Amino acid sequence: MRKPVLELKEVTFTYPGAEQPVLREVSLKLQEGDFIAVMGSNGSGKSTLCKCFNGLIPHYYTGDFEGEVLLRGESATGKSVSQLSRHMGYVYQDFENQLVRPTVLDDVCFTPLNYGLADYRERGERALALTGLSGMGSEFIWQLSGGQKHLLALAGALAMDPDILVIDEPVAQLDPQHARQIYDILRRLNEQHGKTIVVIEHHAEFIAEYCHSVVLMDGGRLRWHKPVREALSSVEELLALGIYPPDVTRAAWMLQP
Repeated sequence: MRKPVLELKEVTFTYPGAEQPVLREVSLKLQEGDFIAVMGSNGSGKSTLCKCFNGLIPHYYTGDFEGEVLLRGESATGKSVSQLSRHMGYVYQDFENQLVRPTVLDDVCFTPLNYGLADYRERGERALALTGLSGMGSEFIWQLSGGQKHLLALAGALAMDPDILVIDEPVAQLDPQHARQIYDILRRLNEQHGKTIVVIEHHAEFIAEYCHSVVLMDGGRLRWHKPVREALSSVEELLALGIYPPDVTRAAWMLQP
């Protein structure tokens, strides 16, 4: 059996000044090598959930936190975001804010260099190769397209060779070609390099083609965690939350007697 790389136990979190928790008693296991989509309507707690994975909650975003997070069976309590980020890369929806240096190679090397790793350049070049950006090291950030900037943010997360990658809405600001390119890269990282991939996603067609399982958040609670085929076949339940399964699945559901 695969081992859980990350586990949440009864996690509840409330932002300062909020009347209600944004996460309510969430328990979840991420298995090694899984490719997971986190779905839910706006305000369901998807992004807040994922910020618990790498310690941004409760270490960076303050609030009332209850429960426990385990990374490879060890409690994350007392570990800093810096320590946890060695094992977990995160690409935010506003990925351009992650680009902090003037050139591509400078940017991708930034994290391992700041950790004092002697092989920071090799790590950066390897990450660029994994994301299809080899040969662009001397390019300035402002010269890149939106898709290339997203790939560079992903490369920056990969430079530390983390076990887990979390990508918040990977295709939200991308054209169809770059959207598929991102998912093809994520698939290779999952299948060939053993990375556990978590995407916050609402495009059901990408989920159906690339993901293994789906987590559904609803009102701050984890409603279920199911294999992708079973998850996307829950048509009536998803539609009630404003989530649209793939067209072919909806069509088959509508034709049922």
